[in-house]
Amino acid sequence: MLGINYSVIPQLQQRGCLQDIFFTQDGATPHIDRRVKLLLRQHFTDARVISRHFPTAWPSRSPDITACDFWLWGFLKDNIYRESSASLPDLKNSIRCYVLVISADSLRSAV
Repeated sequence: MLGINYSVIPQLQQRGCLQDIFFTQDGATPHIDRRVKLLLRQHFTDARVISRHFPTAWPSRSPDITACDFWLWGFLKDNIYRESSASLPDLKNSIRCYVLVISADSLRSAV
């Protein structure tokens, strides 16, 4: 609780983007303490918190929710699997090459 209150929230406020952020966390016991939930509701509202005991619950068996889950892996698979890789080193090289050519605009729109 102290970390978010003393570092994350002030930084988001300073950048003027706190009202645009969705806060996600798993349902670990320290994360759903009454004081933590109160702090999250105060700064993010129920509508922008994804966690246990909030209207939008953390998806079961989901270790994390990131832009990679929703965009990057799909983008890479769509492009890389168009061509067959002869070996694991070739596949890894294709991944590296496609990651390097993703435009900054595409990355910004994904997060």
